[in-house]
Amino acid sequence: MDSEISPEVLAVLRKDPLRQALTGAAVRGFQMAKVLADNKAAITSLDYDVAGTRCLTTSHDESLRIYDCDRGAREQVSYSKKYGCNLAQFTAQPGCAAYASTKINDTIRYLSCDTNQYIRYFVGHKGPVTSLQRSPDQGSSTLLSASMDESLRIWDLEQVEPVCTIQPTGARAVADGGIVAAYDLSGAVVAAVVGSSEIKLFDAREMSRGPFLSSAIDPPVARGVAVAGVKFVPPVGDHLLLVLTDGSILVHDAATLAPLARLSAALPGTAADGSMSAPVFERMRQAFLGQSVTATPDGKSVIAGCADGSVVFWDLGRAVAQASHVAGAAEQRLPATVAPDGAWNGSHDGPVGVCAFNPLLMECATGSRSLAFWTAL
Repeated sequence: MDSEISPEVLAVLRKDPLRQALTGAAVRGFQMAKVLADNKAAITSLDYDVAGTRCLTTSHDESLRIYDCDRGAREQVSYSKKYGCNLAQFTAQPGCAAYASTKINDTIRYLSCDTNQYIRYFVGHKGPVTSLQRSPDQGSSTLLSASMDESLRIWDLEQVEPVCTIQPTGARAVADGGIVAAYDLSGAVVAAVVGSSEIKLFDAREMSRGPFLSSAIDPPVARGVAVAGVKFVPPVGDHLLLVLTDGSILVHDAATLAPLARLSAALPGTAADGSMSAPVFERMRQAFLGQSVTATPDGKSVIAGCADGSVVFWDLGRAVAQASHVAGAAEQRLPATVAPDGAWNGSHDGPVGVCAFNPLLMECATGSRSLAFWTAL
């Protein structure tokens, strides 16, 4: 295994993480480069802009904060005290963001960060929003949302009404297990996990036709556990990550939906406040709607924030191979459980609820009450 990285190689890595940057040694060697402690409560969501130069956070203190990633400094702060805020996303429109309300109603608010004025309100959801994501297609101006009202919706930033609304299951399944969704890396496919029991894949252009592929989660998610979030692994979206409220991450083949591995870490939401008897959305919220887990831009590593303040990582290819070997040796169904390969050098002072790898820079941001920028120093 690589143990040393020269300054010359590091210079290349930071500029081009997709090709040469993310060696095993580079990922293993990440350390906290800077910590910002200006939030007054836990950070609840984190997103990078398309250029990777700025990141946006929301917090339980009802603030939206934008940070300059090059300088590692806060750029601006605004508040949504009346309606709360979560799941903030930079949009395709420069200088603008959308976020989910957490109080009074379930409206998605579209904000100009430059003027601190609302551009539009996306009204329609009648339950807490569980997922919100801009389309990865840079030619698209759409947002995908999922809600505990049983629905998935696609919104165009220029229109008040949703472009598409579907209800992929009945109320009982959502009430018992929640609903989450994500675009694939092209923006052409939407994956939805319904009732924490079934994965459905939709053509994003024809969602009303129903899923083109569905599969039960097998073996089933344990009683009292919910899927808090779902993500496609870059750069081609060949794997799906299902983040559970019990601290597990299920890895599935995105083409066949077959289970490949179970990654195990003490994620946020697994401590005493993450009671399995709580309503399903509360358990999902305590697990930060799956935002404590991310993948490196080359798709080779999975990174997760933990309840003890640490950040852990797996080599995804090795984890899948190990899970297959263990399952085969034990003659059991996948996914076998794989422990982390290691932890990064540094720790937050509380549970790490959000984790996102910069799409263009050799940098990962994680958040508890503080925001940390990590790199291979």
